[in-house]
Amino acid sequence: MAIDEVGRSFFEQPVETVAYELVGRSLRVSAPGGDTYAVIVETEAYGDADDPASHAAFRPGGRAAIMAEGPGQVYVYSAYGMYPCFNIVTGPPGEASAVLVRGVWRKGDARPVFGPGRTTRLLGIEPADHGQALPGDRFGVSVAREHFHIARTPRIGITRAVETEWRFVAALEK
Repeated sequence: MAIDEVGRSFFEQPVETVAYELVGRSLRVSAPGGDTYAVIVETEAYGDADDPASHAAFRPGGRAAIMAEGPGQVYVYSAYGMYPCFNIVTGPPGEASAVLVRGVWRKGDARPVFGPGRTTRLLGIEPADHGQALPGDRFGVSVAREHFHIARTPRIGITRAVETEWRFVAALEK
């Protein structure tokens, strides 16, 4: 199942916009055994050094440095040293920001998967994917978008800037 994919310019938008616009789009993850497609159903936006919850503010070096290198790159870090978390870098070069993909739903699965660690395990995303390009051989995001009511809530699972309403989640009840 090939899909038309957004170009890199899609990720040049403000992080909050990209986080909202990703909900409902299919994420393609390619592997030797074939492509996996899953609809993104939950995201969180993380801004630049002015956002206290962003790695750009409290962990700007190392792997997080990719957040300032330009849009459409994959930023993978390990939560608690063991759970890879998949992020897509947004905005222009020099303005560090990224969207964390927190939940997906594969067609045919009874329920969506929520949680960044569960999401990456389901899709086979690993720390070695850090630095991949979108679109690229390994990852892509569909132009087509499923239409859901999208709730905007405070981010979860963090201790800084918890009141910021940069979490976007699809209302999946029909």
